[in-house]
Amino acid sequence: MEIRKKIGLALGSGAVRGLAHIGVIRTLIKHGIPIDYLAGSSVGAWVGAHFALYQDIEKTASLTIGNKKEKFFALLEPTIADGLVKGEKIELLLMEWLDNNSFSDLKIPFKIATTDLITGNKFAISEGKLANAVRASMAVPGFFKPVILQNKALVDGGISDPVPVDLVKELGAEIVIAVNLDFSPEILNIAPDQIGISNIATRTLKVMRHHLAQYSCLGADFIIEPQLQIYSSWRDYFINNNDQKIIDLAAEATEKIIPKLKEMIYN
Repeated sequence: MEIRKKIGLALGSGAVRGLAHIGVIRTLIKHGIPIDYLAGSSVGAWVGAHFALYQDIEKTASLTIGNKKEKFFALLEPTIADGLVKGEKIELLLMEWLDNNSFSDLKIPFKIATTDLITGNKFAISEGKLANAVRASMAVPGFFKPVILQNKALVDGGISDPVPVDLVKELGAEIVIAVNLDFSPEILNIAPDQIGISNIATRTLKVMRHHLAQYSCLGADFIIEPQLQIYSSWRDYFINNNDQKIIDLAAEATEKIIPKLKEMIYN
C-alpha cells in the first residue's frame, strides 16, 4: 500500500469571510484530498470544530450559512463590563449545534487558537468543551467579553495567530494548507492623497492584520488567499446574502493548488 503524507488544514480568522472555509473544504473533498489535522482561529475555529466533529461538510455548511436569525438574536445580549456582548447566548447555540461535545469526541484532531490578554501570548486549546473554546477564539476584544479559562482571559485568536499553521504542525501535519482570509493587497502602494483622517485608523488595522497573517502563514506548503477584500461587513452575511459568492471565490482559489498538492502527497 502506498504511504501518503499527513495533511493539515489551518483555517484563518476573517469574520464574515470565514464562509470561504466551506469552499476550501468542499473542493479538497471533491478531489479526494484527505484532511488529517485541523486548526482554526476565530471564525476558522467555528468551521473547524463543526467539520472535525461531524466530518460532514454539508452539515457544517448548513450550520455556518444558515440559522441567521438565531445568530443575530444571540448577539442581543448587552453588557457594560469588559465588552458590549456577553457571549453566553452564542455559547449556548454552539453547545446545541456541537451537541455539547468535547475535543475528545472529534473525528479529526483539532486545535483552536486564542489570545490570553493577561500574558499577551497566544494560547492553544485542544481539550475540554468545544463550545467554550470556539466562543473564546471568536471573542473580538471590546465587542465580546473575554472567556475566563485556566486563569486566563481569552479573546480572538486572530490577534496573535490568525492562520494557525504552527498548531497543525504540532498535531503532526507533514503538508500544511493555510487559508489566509486577511490577505489585503489593496492596502499596498496607494497614492498619498488616498490617506486622510477619516481612514487612517481603518487602514492601520488592515496593514497590521495583513502582515500578521502573512507572518502566521510561515511554514505552510500551500497558502490559499481568495480575493475577498470587498466582503468585510457582517451586512454581507445578514442582509446582502453574499454567502455563495464568498464560497465560490474560495473554491476557485483552492482549485489552483490541487495539481501540485496531489503530486506532493505521495512524494
